[in-house]
Amino acid sequence: MTNALTVLDVLGLLLFAAYVIQQTLAATRPAPRPPQRHHGARLVFLIPALNEAQVIVPTLENLRAAVPDARVVVIDDASDDRTAALVEAAAQRDPHVLLLRRRPPEARQNKGRAMNWAVRQLLQDPQLTAHPLEDTVLVVVDADGRIGPDFAPQVRGAFADPHVMAAQGWMRFRQSGAPAGWRGVAGRMLLFQQDLEAFITGHIQRYRTLGGTASLTGNGQCMRASYVADQLARGVDPWPDVLLEDFASAVEVRLHDPRHRVAYLTAHVQQQGVLDLRQFVRQRARWTQGTMQCLAYLPKLWQRPASLLTRVDFSYFILAPWLNLILIVSMASQGLRRVTGWQGLWLPGWVGVLLTVLPLALQLNWALRYRAERRLAWWAVPYTLLSLPIYSVALLGNMPLAYWNHFTGKRAWYKSERHDEVAPDPAPHRAEPRADARQYGTD
Repeated sequence: MTNALTVLDVLGLLLFAAYVIQQTLAATRPAPRPPQRHHGARLVFLIPALNEAQVIVPTLENLRAAVPDARVVVIDDASDDRTAALVEAAAQRDPHVLLLRRRPPEARQNKGRAMNWAVRQLLQDPQLTAHPLEDTVLVVVDADGRIGPDFAPQVRGAFADPHVMAAQGWMRFRQSGAPAGWRGVAGRMLLFQQDLEAFITGHIQRYRTLGGTASLTGNGQCMRASYVADQLARGVDPWPDVLLEDFASAVEVRLHDPRHRVAYLTAHVQQQGVLDLRQFVRQRARWTQGTMQCLAYLPKLWQRPASLLTRVDFSYFILAPWLNLILIVSMASQGLRRVTGWQGLWLPGWVGVLLTVLPLALQLNWALRYRAERRLAWWAVPYTLLSLPIYSVALLGNMPLAYWNHFTGKRAWYKSERHDEVAPDPAPHRAEPRADARQYGTD
C-alpha cells in the first residue's frame, strides 16, 4: 500500500506543477491588442434557442443595435413557450432577423446538431451566398448573450487574416438575477465566482495565442463561413456531436489544417450566470462529460502537425476530468492514512509550506486583478478568497455525476435555466419595415 500511495503522491505533485505552470503563464502573459476594423467581414449571428422567451427579445435588440448591418438568425429548437412567436414578430418588423424552426423528432437533441442543421439551411439561402463565404463570419451567441460596440470591430480585425478560421470572445457573466438580502447570498456568490472563473479563463487564452489556437468556449464563438461549408462538404460537422461541441470545434479547426488559427478576442460577451447550486452542478457535469467525450481527439493532436504549446495545452484540458480522479482519490486517502498509519511520499517541511503558499499566492493574484478590473471595493479581495473554497467544492461536486453519466451511457444535454432581466441597448436602432417574415422549418 505504501508504494501505491507513493505513486499517488508523485502524480499529485506533477499535477500541482502543471497547474502552477498554467496559472503562472496566464498571470504573466501581457494583454493582447487584437486588430480592429470597422469594415470588412459580414457578420451573421446564430442564436440556438429552446424556451428562451424570457431573454430572446433583449438579445435581438442588443445585436441589432450593436451591429446594424448584421443578420440575426434564431434557431428555434421546438420551444413550447413564446420564443418562436416573439422572434417571428421581430422578423416581421426587421428584415435582418430570420427564424429557423426545428421540429420533432429531430429537434431538442443538442446545441451542436441544431447549429449544424441551421448552417446547412443558410448555405442554400441566396442572401448568404450572395456574399463571398470567405468574407462572411458566423457568430454563435446564446439566447441570453449581449455584446458591446467593440465586438464587431475585433471580429473583422481578426478575420482580416486569411489563416484565421475561428475566433472566441471573452465570455463573462452578468451579476444579475439573484434575490436581494439573505435569500440571494448563495446565488450572488455563484455569480461572482462564475465571472471570476471566466476572468481567469480569459487570461489563460492569452498564452494560447502563442500557439495560434485559442479555445472556443461557446457564447461569442466565430467561424468563417467558407470553413464551415468546407467541413460540411467533407462530411464533417463543424460542431461535433459531443456535449462540449465548442471545444471540439476548436480542435477540428486545428486538425483540418495546421495553418489554420483560432484568434482570441478581448471583447466581452455577457451572459446570465446560474443561480442555483443544483443547476450549477448539472451544467458543469455536462461540460465535464463533454470533455471526457473528447478523449478520442488526443491521439490525433499528437499525430498531426500542430505547435507543441497547442498539443500540451489541449491535451491537459482533455485529460483534466481523468486527472481529477487522482485528486479525488488522494483526498479520500488522507483519512485512511491517519487511521492505518500508512505513509506515501516523504517530503521535507519546506515543500509542504510551498504547496500551501503557492495556491494562496495565485488566488490572491487573481482576486486583486479581478477587483481592479471591476473596480470593486476592498472587501472584494477577502470575499473572493473566502468564497473560492466553497466554489471549488461545488466544482468538484459535478465530477461523480459526470462520471456516472459517462460510464452509464447517458448523454443528456442540460440547458441552463434563464431568469428575467432588463438589458439596455448599447446604441439606438430602428428596424427596417418589411411586409413578410421569412421562416424556415422542417416537416
